[in-house]
Amino acid sequence: MTMDVFLEQLQMQGTENDALQHDKGEKWLNITPGTGKFLALLVDEIQPTRILEIGTSMGYSTLWLARAGGNSVQVVTIECDETKHQQAQQHFRQAGMDNRIDAKLGDASDWIARFEGQFELIFLDADRSQYLSFAPRLFQLLKPQGLLVVDNALSHADEIAPFKRWLEQQSELDVGVLPIGKGELVAYLRE
Repeated sequence: MTMDVFLEQLQMQGTENDALQHDKGEKWLNITPGTGKFLALLVDEIQPTRILEIGTSMGYSTLWLARAGGNSVQVVTIECDETKHQQAQQHFRQAGMDNRIDAKLGDASDWIARFEGQFELIFLDADRSQYLSFAPRLFQLLKPQGLLVVDNALSHADEIAPFKRWLEQQSELDVGVLPIGKGELVAYLRE
């Protein structure tokens, strides 16, 4: 099975699953295919060696990132739900991408406090109420000329607003929202 077919299957399974679930914790909450293509385009352009993703879910977005980066990229992804973490790891193996993905289980705050080195791209798609508490540490982890991308910037604009305001107050950042998928908030860290 090609990677395109596998990603399409994961997208369809996620859509079907989410339509049946009433509990948000049971939903996959995949990014849109358009957002996946956008992330892949960013990865192709900036050619990062390290990507951080906060909010793995079933690994759909992770696979878009790892695939675009080729063998030269390492994607570190964090998921707090053990069932989703296990399922995502299975998806990574099925796609043959598990060697490019370092899947972490646990609270994102704990993990990002421990990381060393920096990332050229950070993708944030998790519990939006935690974003402000992550903010200072995220920008210690982001390399100069790196990008932070935040999903759901239009679909959940009210929830993201405090984080967006914080970003806009940082003099070293260029910040904008793109109408891709459910809205992508992008922050570029100048040198």
